Amino acid sequence: MVGQADDGDSLLSRLADDIEEAQVASGEQVLAGAGAVLGDRRAGERAVRFALVRTTEALQDVLRVAVSRGARLEAVDF
Repeated sequence: MVGQADDGDSLLSRLADDIEEAQVASGEQVLAGAGAVLGDRRAGERAVRFALVRTTEALQDVLRVAVSRGARLEAVDF
């Protein structure tokens, strides 16, 4: 999480934005892959389990992004 005193244009803030963007993009790819596995009636238990594990990891990353963004929005004085 970027510090609350960060102005949003610092190196740390831009790095956080880049990482968050990569996490969301990865989540989109994982979701597409999981959908393909679930749509394949021939997919075995290992494939389904792998898809679920990866989807869980991606969801954790995206939730971390949402919490971080929410904390930054709370710090902004409207």
